[in-house]
Amino acid sequence: MFEKDNIEAITRMMQNRKKNLLWLAVTSLMVFCLYWLSNVVLWVPWSHSPQLGIILMLTVNPVFWGVGIYVCLACESGVGNLMKKALLLALIAVGISLLSDYLFFAVYMKSKDVWHITTFYGYAWLAVLAFGEALLLKKKLMAKLYPVTKRLFFVLGVFLLVLLLSLSYLLVE
Repeated sequence: MFEKDNIEAITRMMQNRKKNLLWLAVTSLMVFCLYWLSNVVLWVPWSHSPQLGIILMLTVNPVFWGVGIYVCLACESGVGNLMKKALLLALIAVGISLLSDYLFFAVYMKSKDVWHITTFYGYAWLAVLAFGEALLLKKKLMAKLYPVTKRLFFVLGVFLLVLLLSLSYLLVE
């Protein structure tokens, strides 16, 4: 009996670890997709009219990020506490955005104007959005958790590849 309980506990622990790793991978991929979707959607309008780019950034981007963050929070993970999940999600979103901004704008585009105060407001907005959704939609998020699947991971990977190819095409023009 003691051995059976140990085996069941170890099995549960391994399943939670596998769920957590898959959730982290899907969440990271989702954030990459959201980041590059924002860049693709904003790139053309912004290059023609900064005002139009700003309007899109303030209207369309929050919808993308809001839906994406909700999906990440609504997926099963090994993290039992919704606020811990929101914290992990906020750290992933801000970390990937910071790194991507640096690599894309500062290194690749050789821009000197990467770090504006509005950029830091954007990073803060990602954290506020993750915690805000976790607090305001707690009952809905806890009522039904959706499984994280390898198929979702694959779909996000293909979507990210399409976004990056689109962006590279836009940069060549």
